[in-house]
Order: sequence, then C-alpha cells, then structure tokens
Amino acid sequence: MPIAQDLFSLQGKSVLLTGATAGLGRRFAETLSEAGAKVAIVGRRAALLAEIAEKNPGCVPVQADLAQPSIVPDVVARATDAVGAIDVLVNNAAYIAGGVRAEDETPEDIDTTLNVNLVSPIRLAQAVFPAMKERGRGSIINVTSIVARAGIARFPQATYAASKGGLEAITREWAAQWARHGIRVNAIAPGFFESEMTSQVIHHEKVQNWILDNTLIPRHGTAADFDGALLYLASDASGYVTGQTLVVDGGWTAH
Repeated sequence: MPIAQDLFSLQGKSVLLTGATAGLGRRFAETLSEAGAKVAIVGRRAALLAEIAEKNPGCVPVQADLAQPSIVPDVVARATDAVGAIDVLVNNAAYIAGGVRAEDETPEDIDTTLNVNLVSPIRLAQAVFPAMKERGRGSIINVTSIVARAGIARFPQATYAASKGGLEAITREWAAQWARHGIRVNAIAPGFFESEMTSQVIHHEKVQNWILDNTLIPRHGTAADFDGALLYLASDASGYVTGQTLVVDGGWTAH
C-alpha cells in the first residue's frame, strides 16, 4: 500500500486547468504543480499567466477566452502540445454578472455566463475524452458552487446558479457514461471564500455577519482550504470515487 505522499502524488500527470489567473485557479495551479503535475494553465490575461508560469516551473500558459466555446479544440490541442495527453481536466473558469437580479440580466450576461460556466466545460470534456478513453484512465473535476443547491436571494445570480446546477448534473451523467472507460468525474462545490469575485460582497458588514452566523466553521474560506479536495480528486487517492460533489463550505449547506 503506498504511503500518503505517493497516494496524493501527481508526478507524471498532465493537467489542463481553466480559470488559472485568479482566486481558486491561481492556487490550484500552484498546488497541482507542487504535487508534481505538468499543468497547462488557461486564462485570458497573458501577463498573469506568464507570472504564474515563472513562479511554478510545472505550469505552461495557454491564453484563451472561454466565452468563445468554438476555440476549445484549439485550447486542448495547445495544452496537449505543451504538457502531453491530458490526465486531469479541471473545469474552473467562471463568469458571474454579480448583483444583477434575474429580471435585469442582459442577453450578453446570460450568453457569457452559460458559455464560460457550462458550454465550454462540456466541450472541454468532449475534447479530452478520446485520449482518456484510449489510455483507459482520466479524472475530470468540475468546480461548481453551493448556489447549485440553494437559492440565495441576498446574492442575485440566477443564470450563474443555473450554469453551476447544470455543471453539477452533468458531472453525474458523465460519471455514469464514462466510468467503463476508466474516467472518473467529480465536482468541488465552494461556499463563501475570499476571492477577487467575492471580496467586495463578503466584507460588507451585514453580509459578513449573515454568512458567519450561518456557517458552522465561523470564518470565510480561503483558496488554501481547497488544496485537499483538489489533490484528492485529481490523484489516485480517489480511485474508487466518481459522480460525487465534494462541498467545501465550512458547513454552510448543513446549517
């Protein structure tokens, strides 16, 4: 039986990570690289991608805007050229038109949210599937959200919630269809945590008090709180786990 260090190792694995330039994505890039993986980091901001790659030798930048799902085949081709056939896909990129009530969301907001959060992840999974099937192994990790499970009127985000709910549902469907090929598909559902996307909201006094009063572990999450979940689902440690969503929210949804 391998020791814990080997069990969670990603040595020799090739990872495609989207949304790599900020928040969870940046931390994911660092964590995956430290665990031994070669990581194709995908994002819109070239300067930030270059900075992350410089600090993390296992990371290779792949600049792309996933609001345009048609570019996915090119993204996967460039990622494969950079790090080899993809062993682990992490669908982390996300867009939210924050603070906009459902009746006021624009067609542009709706299209961008669905394209980044749902359509591109679907096409990415389809694009990495053939190589995973051929080798008889692979792990796909979808980053969803607690809003896939709970409506939160304080934070209007209707289409974002729909996109994350769809991603959680397709996690189970892919798991059911692709397990026979050795491909595992799971999700991580973050709760309230510190990020560029949430900083202005969660530090508002009333909002902060409401979040903490309803979270069993009374603090906001940080990107580092997701290290264990990510390494578990990406590595052989979760070799008998598929179709599951690991909620990392300090107990908010259990309250």
